[in-house]
Amino acid sequence: MNNSKYIFFNVVTLISLIVASHSVSYARKTSFEVDQKESKVGFMVKHKITKDVYGGFRNVEGNVTFDKKQNSIVNIEAKIDVNSIDTGNSKRDRHLKSPDFFDANNFPFIVFESSDVKKLENGKYIVRGLLTMRGVTKNITLRGERKKNINNKMIFSAESLIDRQDFGISWNRPFQKIAGMMVSNEVKILLNIKVKEI
Repeated sequence: MNNSKYIFFNVVTLISLIVASHSVSYARKTSFEVDQKESKVGFMVKHKITKDVYGGFRNVEGNVTFDKKQNSIVNIEAKIDVNSIDTGNSKRDRHLKSPDFFDANNFPFIVFESSDVKKLENGKYIVRGLLTMRGVTKNITLRGERKKNINNKMIFSAESLIDRQDFGISWNRPFQKIAGMMVSNEVKILLNIKVKEI
């Protein structure tokens, strides 16, 4: 075999191996999408006057990539419609959509993209990623758990704590009865996401 044929043969072999490797990797990964009707993206913030305020977003879409060989989630992406916020109080919801808080007209979506997914024991996970809210992107950490329901759908529940000031959500009001502000800066994120295979 002369040199040109030998080189050509090796190039073809290398390309075939790369293609085969990618095919195997793709085959073992499964994509899931968020079931909007059965998923909840919520939050809780402490309030000095009323009880702790719980709320959520009715419209969320996203994808989860699952590696069958590792039996593990490897990527999470989500997009939340700010205008779907619901705290059970329409006046408060309008205020939360205003420039004082989420500024929904200028920043209609909240986006999360995972950068590192670490599987622990018993279905537990630590998920690190980028949260973009009100035009500001910050690293956050979710601590969660993967389960399956009776219909064999995957459920991912998780929590995280963020400081709303980090995202430019700074509105507050002094509370005169005690030293301090009316609304806490610390916000707890509460996720209960059900996904279905695409």
